[in-house]
Amino acid sequence: MEAKTKKVLLYILDLFFNIVVIFGLVIVIQKWLIAPFDVSGASMCSTLNVINGECHNGYGEKIIINEASYIGSNPERGDIVVFKAPGNEDKYFIKRIIGLPGETVEIKEGEVYVTKKDEDNSQKLTENYLNEINKNNTKTYFKELSKFTVPEDHYFLLGDNRKESTDSRSCFEGMISIDCMKNPQKAFVPRENIRGKTWIVWWPIQNMRIISHEAYDIDSN
Repeated sequence: MEAKTKKVLLYILDLFFNIVVIFGLVIVIQKWLIAPFDVSGASMCSTLNVINGECHNGYGEKIIINEASYIGSNPERGDIVVFKAPGNEDKYFIKRIIGLPGETVEIKEGEVYVTKKDEDNSQKLTENYLNEINKNNTKTYFKELSKFTVPEDHYFLLGDNRKESTDSRSCFEGMISIDCMKNPQKAFVPRENIRGKTWIVWWPIQNMRIISHEAYDIDSN
């Protein structure tokens, strides 16, 4: 009887240990390696959240974020990332990195220009991922905020659907937010606020794919 009881206890302990290990691995994976994310809104159309050929305004595509992508490295221009914006810590955003630390981003005549750190001449970004509605049609929301100098350890981000995206141009608030004019530093996202790089679209099934990230001519020198 004692041997049988001991065997049952060992089985329970082994089961408990396996559950703890599995639970711990799930937490580690979700916190530091990969995590699910639901894309909401039209700000990244037509790159993300196009369902049955139409831009989806609500929750649509489901993706996986690679949270380990920036361990030992920094985000790059063209990366589509999930992050929290300054002053809006209760909400996650998904946008594309355009300006890197120390650079100057200028929007003029519908185009985006970047002056790289320690350089004098600006270069126009060729943004092949923009659809016909948004190509050559990047506008500023405030006349006084068309040129942005990115602080160290911060990033400037834009949505691919420039006509409908709430991004660095408006400090991630409403497109007529007066607070952005008063606090233009909110246009930039700190490095520690970037949760991870987008990786895979897994739902809907017909949309399943690996998410591509842009490389620019100005970064190939």
